[in-house]
Amino acid sequence: MRRLLLALTSTALVLSAPAACSSGPGESTTTPPPSSPPKGDVAVLAERLDQRRTELKTARFHTEGFATDGNATEVRNTIDGTLRQDPDGITGSMAMQMATGGQNRKMDMVMTRDGLYVHVDGAPMPEGKKWGFYTRQNSGDVDALLRGFGPGATVGAELDYVQPRAALIVNRAAEQLDGTPTTRYDLVVDPMKMAKVIENPDIQLQHTQLAEFGITIRAVVWVDDTGAPQKAEYRFELDGKVVKQSTTRFTEWGQPFDFPTPAPAEVVPADQLPK
Repeated sequence: MRRLLLALTSTALVLSAPAACSSGPGESTTTPPPSSPPKGDVAVLAERLDQRRTELKTARFHTEGFATDGNATEVRNTIDGTLRQDPDGITGSMAMQMATGGQNRKMDMVMTRDGLYVHVDGAPMPEGKKWGFYTRQNSGDVDALLRGFGPGATVGAELDYVQPRAALIVNRAAEQLDGTPTTRYDLVVDPMKMAKVIENPDIQLQHTQLAEFGITIRAVVWVDDTGAPQKAEYRFELDGKVVKQSTTRFTEWGQPFDFPTPAPAEVVPADQLPK
């Protein structure tokens, strides 16, 4: 019997699946309804979103996500924070709460160009220290946690599924979002095609396994009249049941936010943290 596996640790959630038989050559394909926009519209939408995010740079965000094995095992997370998007990457700060198996864990993070500051409530720390500092070279465990956002493994990565080489818009409609007029775009994403455009080998492998196991990826994005994303989400579905989901709501686009780093006296390099 095929099983969907969840790899759970105290700080990371990774969804994986064993290989399954691929579809036969005679399997029929589904033709999009005549009212669906052509696939070229995904490229137009993606370009519009990227351009507007580049112009506005900053936003406040609220993310909610969960993953389940379809039975009793479930992990839920809630993240609040602010971000700044620049050509050389994303900086910002966030507060995360994770819940699994009746246990809750709180974590604070500050993203900088040099690395990531992390504070975990209740974690053992050297005397007087509150934050661990992770560089790109030793941030593997934290990177695994951030994969929960989506392919880009960072805030707002739900928007990564607006991918012209892997997604198809199946519906669009005007919709009010907390009083703001938006256009809602519903997309279906081919996980195997998505794997081919992902550079991170772990996330690439994940999407290959999702395709082999028969997972359907659906994504939704709400865009205001200026082209700014107001909300974005993705869902992994197996046999009609959602087994993983992440949703981010964006507000206060273009507002000035400060991203202060922790006091140096409170910081310890991650490789010096208690094992």
